[in-house]
Amino acid sequence: MNNEIIVPIDITQEEKSILAILSIRQFFILFPVAIFCGVFFIYGRLPFLEGLSLVIGKFVFFLVIGGITAFLTFFKIEKHEQYASEFIITLFKFRRSQKTYTHL
Repeated sequence: MNNEIIVPIDITQEEKSILAILSIRQFFILFPVAIFCGVFFIYGRLPFLEGLSLVIGKFVFFLVIGGITAFLTFFKIEKHEQYASEFIITLFKFRRSQKTYTHL
């Protein structure tokens, strides 16, 4: 008798390499944005804002940037089996590529 157990492996999943939470692709999207947001929070200025309105303006700015970054990092488009960041890159390359049109 064969006592082996076959475990199915999903090869479409990304390997979580960074702290067993993030893949390399996710890390390289999130880390620069996190550094930028931290430096901007400490040293950045928004025009025409002072005091509490400056803090609220920075918070809204971080929410927008964080939302876009989270969308690009974690949202997977099932129809194309790609993450949003990969889909945007593929779409950009397609738009920039040379196309050949033929008559039917």
